[in-house]
Amino acid sequence: MKRSVIIILTAKDEAGTIVFLSSEMKREHLREWRNSTLFYCPGCNDTVQLKVGDVVIPHFAHKKDKSCSASFSEGESKEHLLGKQDLYSFFKRTGVEVKLEPYFNALAQRPDLLVTIGTEQIPIEFQCSNIPIRLIKSRTAGYKKAGMAPIWILHTPKKIMALPQGVGIFQLSEFEKSFLTETPPKGIIFLTYNPQFKRFHYYSCLLHIAGRRYIGLHRTLPISKQIFPFATPKNPTDNELQSYATLFLSARKKFLRNRILHNRRGVNDPFLRGCYELRILPSELPLWIGIPVSYLNPFREHPCEWQLAFMHYLHKKHLTVQNISADSLYDFARKFVGSTDNQLKACIKYRDFLLSLNIKSIDNIGNFEEEQFIEKLSHKFLAK
Repeated sequence: MKRSVIIILTAKDEAGTIVFLSSEMKREHLREWRNSTLFYCPGCNDTVQLKVGDVVIPHFAHKKDKSCSASFSEGESKEHLLGKQDLYSFFKRTGVEVKLEPYFNALAQRPDLLVTIGTEQIPIEFQCSNIPIRLIKSRTAGYKKAGMAPIWILHTPKKIMALPQGVGIFQLSEFEKSFLTETPPKGIIFLTYNPQFKRFHYYSCLLHIAGRRYIGLHRTLPISKQIFPFATPKNPTDNELQSYATLFLSARKKFLRNRILHNRRGVNDPFLRGCYELRILPSELPLWIGIPVSYLNPFREHPCEWQLAFMHYLHKKHLTVQNISADSLYDFARKFVGSTDNQLKACIKYRDFLLSLNIKSIDNIGNFEEEQFIEKLSHKFLAK
C-alpha cells in the first residue's frame, strides 16, 4: 500500500533546538539552511528533509516509507499549512506563549497549536477538511479530560466567502454546525478563517429558522486586527434588528404558505389538523405562534409546528399556559425526536414568553405586533 509523505512545519536542528518555518522566511535563506544543517522530527527523532520548492509551502518531510508514531497529519493541504503559519505568527504577535504541533503522549493527540496563558493550556485546531463529527467530539473529549478547552476554527467555506457582510440567511451542514460555539451574551457564534485572504469570518447572533437555515450577522476581520482572546462581534444595530425581523417573518410566511399549497397528507398532517381542531386558519396564525425562543431550535420542526402543537396539547388537556405543570411540559416535550432536555427548556421559555403577553390559551388571542417582535429580538441579542 502506498504511504503518504508526512509533512510538518517544525523540526529540531543538530543542537536540539526546535525550529519553525514561518511564512516570512525567504526561500533563498531556507535553501542555504537546507544545505548546511541536519533536521530531525521532534516526535520520532528520524531525520527529515527541508523541502523548498517554488510552489508548495516550505516544509519538513519524513523520508518515503518512514512511519512516524507521533500522530502527524499526512498530506496536509496548502491551506492547512498556511493557516497554521498565520495563526502561529498571530499568537506570537499578541505576546502569548504558543507552540506549533506539540504532541501529548498521554492523549496520543497533536493539536495544530498550543497556547498557554498562565496555567491554562488551550489547544487550537484549524480544520480544513471534512472529517467525521465523531472524531471532532473524541478529540475534544480527550482535551477536556486533560483539563483543556480546545478552540476549533474552520477554514471559511466558499459559500460564506461569497456572501456580503451584514444580516442574511445562510445554511449550515451538520459538519459545520459542530463548529458553533456559545459565547454569552452574544449567543451562538460561527468563527472561521481564510488563510488566502488573511481574514476571519464571523457569523454571530444566529437565529435558527428551520432545518439548516439560519439568519445571522456576517462580519469579517483581518488577522492583523485580531486579538486574543478572540474578538467578539458588536451587537446588531436597530436597522440590523429590523432586517432580522423582516427576514424571519418573511420565512415564517413562506413556510405557512408552502404547508398549505404542498400538503400531501391531508387531514393526517399534524400541523393542519391542529389548526382545524383549534379553529385557526394557517394563514391567520397569530404572530406569537412560530417565534424563535432559543438560539438553536432544539426541535426538528419549524417553530410554527411545535408551538401550535403546544397550544393544541393545552387545549386537549384542558390546561392553560398559566397552570401547566412541569410534568405536563415534560410529557409534551418527550413526544418529539431530539434532546428532550433542550426541548423542555425551549417549552419553558415559550411558556414564559406567552405569560409576558398575558396569553393563557388559544382562545386568548391577544395582540403581538412586529414592533414587539423586534423588541424581543433586541432583548435576545442585547441583554447583558
